[in-house]
Amino acid sequence: MLLMVSIISTLVHIYASSYMSEDPYLLRFMSYLSLFTFFMFILVTADNFMQLFLGWEGVGLCSYLLISFWYTRVQANKSALKALILNRIGDLCFLAGTLLIYFFFKTLDFSIIFVLTPFLFKTTFSLIVTDVYIITLVCFFLFVGSMGKSAQIGLHVWLPDAMEGPTPVSALIHAATMVTAGIFLIIRCSALFEYSYITLHFILIVGVLTAFFASTVGLVQFDIKKVIAYSTCSQLGYMTFICGLSSYNISFFHLVNHAFFKALLFLGAGSIIHAMSGDQDMRRYGSLAKLLPLTYSIFIIGSLALAGFPFLSGFFSKDMILEVTFATFNFYSTFTY
Repeated sequence: MLLMVSIISTLVHIYASSYMSEDPYLLRFMSYLSLFTFFMFILVTADNFMQLFLGWEGVGLCSYLLISFWYTRVQANKSALKALILNRIGDLCFLAGTLLIYFFFKTLDFSIIFVLTPFLFKTTFSLIVTDVYIITLVCFFLFVGSMGKSAQIGLHVWLPDAMEGPTPVSALIHAATMVTAGIFLIIRCSALFEYSYITLHFILIVGVLTAFFASTVGLVQFDIKKVIAYSTCSQLGYMTFICGLSSYNISFFHLVNHAFFKALLFLGAGSIIHAMSGDQDMRRYGSLAKLLPLTYSIFIIGSLALAGFPFLSGFFSKDMILEVTFATFNFYSTFTY
């Protein structure tokens, strides 16, 4: 995860220093990008929920600052607020899950919590009229937190609007790093989720609905960046639902693959937008292959990897996801497949 974040962040920094060179506020932009990467490192290297939460909030703040970077545009401000508020819903649930963990486990350290989980997973907790397993409640809250960050259905509406920020931001936040933080949380806490099959079924259903819904919405978009944004949303659905089948390693494999080809597509889109003097409406494009042969070729490679074309990285991870889903024989996975 650290390798992936640092490589993509480095490439985006190099790209942005040229892409934004005309902008009078280049210094502010680069400092926001670096701060974002710093918080991402805090999130990934955390060994307890407190540090994870610090990084979690930090990337949320930086996404707000970066989406509203051109603060003179009304739409940019609206989108940034939308992203911030929807992330707060998820963060509140994440915080509730963390507090429940502290209340029952008396610690926030991952290694201790994972060791104690098998001893506490039968413990119940009276909620209004019924008894609920603590682990189920904790996992549910953690997953809703991850839904906000990873734009799962219901809390996905901020992701397409986040395209109001400059293109390097889209490549960094909405392809590689911030949206994968929610998936990272599920994988990191897999030892907890394994003890709550109800939450795993819920994850499965939410993930597959996101994957299906977002890809169908992406079909009818005109804005080049929004198409890629909905595609990101769909791929996050894939990563989520395979976590629901307990195949966290496959989810992580797809996460890393997706980060690279999606960043490639976003940076390619930035190149096209520059060539078209800032016009993002795809209905006004045409015959760009002759004018931008390099961008054309990398776009083809990125799109094929995304579609799961044989022998490109996306093929191996996507095919494995579908294979595992097909080979699990219960109602949920059949529905998902």
